[in-house]
Amino acid sequence: MGLPGALGSLPLAPIAPEYGELMRLQYAAGLAHFGEVLVGDGETLSVLDGLFLCVGNRRHHLGTARLHALADANPSRGPLLRLLADIQTRDASALRRVLLHQLIGLFQESGSRRKASGLDPAEASLLELAVAALPVLDARQRKAAESLGGLWQQRRLRAAARALDAVGPAVVRADPALAHLAARLGRRLGSCDRSLAAARAAQDTEPARTHYLDALRVAADDDTATRGLIMLERPRRPEDAPLAARLSGDRVLLAWPVPDGRSWRAVRLTRGTDRPAVVPVTAPAPGARGTAVDHGARRGTLVRYAVFPLLDGVPDGPPLVSAPLLVAPDAEDLTVTDAPARLTARWTLPPGTARATVLLHAADGPEPGGKVLARHDAGAHEDTYTFTGLRPGSYLVRVVCHHSSPEGREVESAGARAAGVVHAWPEAVTALTAEPDPEGGVRFAGAGADGAEVRLVTWSDPAGAPPEGTGLPTDALPAALPWAAYGTAHPVAPPSAFTGRVVAVAVRGERAVVGPAVRVDIPAPVTGLRGLREHDGQVRLVFDWPSDAGSVEVEWEQAGARDRSRVSRSRYLREGLRLPIGPAAVRIGVRAASRHERPAGPPPQNSAAAVDAAGAADPTAGAVDQTVVVRRAPAVLDLPGDVVVSFRLVTRRRGLARRATAEAVEVTVTGVAAGAGAGLPGSSPDPDGAGTPDTASRSGLPDPSDPSDHPGLPDLVLVGRAGDAATARPRHPEDGDVLVRLTGAELAASPRTVRELPAGPLRPPYALRAFLAGRHAGSVRLEEPALSTLVVR
Repeated sequence: MGLPGALGSLPLAPIAPEYGELMRLQYAAGLAHFGEVLVGDGETLSVLDGLFLCVGNRRHHLGTARLHALADANPSRGPLLRLLADIQTRDASALRRVLLHQLIGLFQESGSRRKASGLDPAEASLLELAVAALPVLDARQRKAAESLGGLWQQRRLRAAARALDAVGPAVVRADPALAHLAARLGRRLGSCDRSLAAARAAQDTEPARTHYLDALRVAADDDTATRGLIMLERPRRPEDAPLAARLSGDRVLLAWPVPDGRSWRAVRLTRGTDRPAVVPVTAPAPGARGTAVDHGARRGTLVRYAVFPLLDGVPDGPPLVSAPLLVAPDAEDLTVTDAPARLTARWTLPPGTARATVLLHAADGPEPGGKVLARHDAGAHEDTYTFTGLRPGSYLVRVVCHHSSPEGREVESAGARAAGVVHAWPEAVTALTAEPDPEGGVRFAGAGADGAEVRLVTWSDPAGAPPEGTGLPTDALPAALPWAAYGTAHPVAPPSAFTGRVVAVAVRGERAVVGPAVRVDIPAPVTGLRGLREHDGQVRLVFDWPSDAGSVEVEWEQAGARDRSRVSRSRYLREGLRLPIGPAAVRIGVRAASRHERPAGPPPQNSAAAVDAAGAADPTAGAVDQTVVVRRAPAVLDLPGDVVVSFRLVTRRRGLARRATAEAVEVTVTGVAAGAGAGLPGSSPDPDGAGTPDTASRSGLPDPSDPSDHPGLPDLVLVGRAGDAATARPRHPEDGDVLVRLTGAELAASPRTVRELPAGPLRPPYALRAFLAGRHAGSVRLEEPALSTLVVR
């Protein structure tokens, strides 16, 4: 026959169902044609009368066994080689036809002969000459020709007919295999058309159903048979539909009962179009419901879905059909919250929604929600709206989305719904004032909130606090301030510093209304105040620095005169706090100064003036944008005059050669206690000598002319240690034997007191020490005699 006769007719279509998968693997491997994977060094391919591998003068047929052996030897190309083996197993001539189709395409491309590598040179030259006489397929024709194998296998005969039309009659005549396929296709479509005609002519549902199914068994993609069966099986009522279809955003979710072992095909039928669209179906698990998700339904269209049971990929029974569905997604996450005389709706619109309408219905009216009481046209970017002026009762809120159809019409969604109830809310607090008390503390008062409980609260984040008039559930409120009270006659103050916005909230049951607020600044109290007299006439004050205070204000009164000073924290820590008091009695008050106070001026003449001087009694201070400064009652220390208790041992010498021995102790009380003034405002002395706030004010201090008028003298205790214990002096009043104890009253009775030592004179060795005991011990100085008289070896 020679080479031209052996070549025979050339294929213009592969007509292989696996061609799509083959091309995917081939392109992934970077091959111009799959023959390149079959040849090695010194080997060529022969395609004249089959598919052979030529090595020198020897030819080896590329059958299934050899292809599997090549796949095992070349794991990276294994999937491609096994697919070639499967094609060879199904049809021994298919592999040669596919390779020739790829080579023809390469030769028809300009300058592409070099891509036909691996082919026998003589056959390559002959093939190039033969290809020149064949029709050249464009991209559309080539795509249609390459899809024919898969369409034929899937019995999609209508799609195969459209592909043959795209290929064109000239190409079909040039390829005998294509012509044979076209003839077979025509015969089968003729049978399908006869079944369709019989179905249309049938008077009853059952014969029509049978003929439509016969048509689908021949051409599984016949649109007329598909639509006919859907129309026959559509449910009479939406609730009777065996196929459930619901919108979820822009998706349509399908669900239906699935007997075990069944596979299904889902289609979408859109009003205004003739061709059903196939929807991917998820393979159901055994015993589970069938499901499918359609992402292709266009907004504004009316669709109906159907699922067909399949047998070997062909419809094998009537479909399950859904009720019609308007593809108009509703708003999502619709919530309704109530507040005093209003309802607030919040929602999320689907992307691309043109606008929305928010409707308020009476909840007890007829469908779809009763009488429309109010409406609001919301833009595409709005997501909240509040209906106001509502009476207590039940309501229904609907949000209807407006979408554009493919024809440009506006289509409304069914409307998302949410119920809401307007409850009886408490009357709001209409005014709130914070009035500082001259004696310390603050009184909160206001107006409104009739019949409701008023709580004073503060939000930790002032920027996030709800505005006045906002309705909240009671459990959403912060905890009430434990120290604050509303509408009480007595002033209140926190145990520590407080600075912030105090908000009055009216509460009734489970609902609360946010009222006005006032900003209050209350410094921390001063605690642990003590005064220590020093030899130079100064008094050193020691106390616990109040938290968050930048400075303290010290005021003292002595002999009817007052003075005031302010000390910063840094100075107190660096230098301490000393006052030039002198030996006279004095009353001292210390309180933390607010950062919002004006600097202290001259001492005021009364307590009310003290409040005005600090700026806290400003009638506008209750405004939210100002701060009400609340002055605390100062910690007060009444320091008596500088009193000194001294003692000496009275000795007597017995005989000329004997040492003088102590027989008695002489105690002397000296000092002054100049009368202090009338006392600091809002304070009283602490009986323990430590400064504490008080609300009373006393005037008059002891007469400084006589120590016996001292408000309280401590006890004097003389303690001794003798014998072996005399190696160290007593360290406290219980660290030895008490030799003498003089009470404060006994010391106050006379400036000089002599008391004999018990058990006769002291005999060395001994060690003595005196102690001041009692609550007034810190305000009196003790002077001891020379140490040599107290410790005798």
